[in-house]
Amino acid sequence: MAEPVKPRAYRSTLRADQARDTRRRVREAADHLFLERGFTDVSIDDIAKQAGVARQTVFNAYGSKVGVLKEVLDVRLVGDDEPLSIAERPEGRRVLTATDPYDAVRWQAELFVETAIRLAPLWRAVTAAAATDAEMTEFLRAYDKERWEGIGVVVDVVARLGALRKGRTRKKAKDAVFVLTNPANALAALELGWAATELSTFYTDCLSALRLETRAVTKGVGKRRVS
Repeated sequence: MAEPVKPRAYRSTLRADQARDTRRRVREAADHLFLERGFTDVSIDDIAKQAGVARQTVFNAYGSKVGVLKEVLDVRLVGDDEPLSIAERPEGRRVLTATDPYDAVRWQAELFVETAIRLAPLWRAVTAAAATDAEMTEFLRAYDKERWEGIGVVVDVVARLGALRKGRTRKKAKDAVFVLTNPANALAALELGWAATELSTFYTDCLSALRLETRAVTKGVGKRRVS
């Protein structure tokens, strides 16, 4: 007896699941190899072999080795491969909707540390490759542009709440936050043996000094002051 024909929707879902599984295998293989050898010394053939797929499959899925790296970093950034940006996730939303500037700063610091810890193992390989590879240089430039815009939203939150330091434009404040939160800085602290909680406290203190007025801010019936 012939097998029943599967509905088109079923076949479409199955293909999508298979494609996602292939991307995951390629991404995880690349992540492992980039950590082990660095970006420059890993080829598409190496990734394909590690993932158990054809070379052309890697190109079909990602276009290039830089394309693979981008998704590796994106997944490390958010912690999974769901198609949601940080701003769309609960931890990002609470920063954007904060009603107290000190909470916004503290939550942003904690969020940065969480993402930096996931990115740190690969960051040195990324920056090393960008020093010699033109495509990687352009990739890192685009990545930094996105990082400037993403990490800078907390400045807009603080400004909305009336706590941006006087005499500091939003752009200058975002520039300062961007420089401070370079993943290389977090990597250096981690290599010195800092715990995540220590790093979060450090960034909370620094971001507060960069962005907040040195005045009391009312929250409920209490007041707090940045010294």
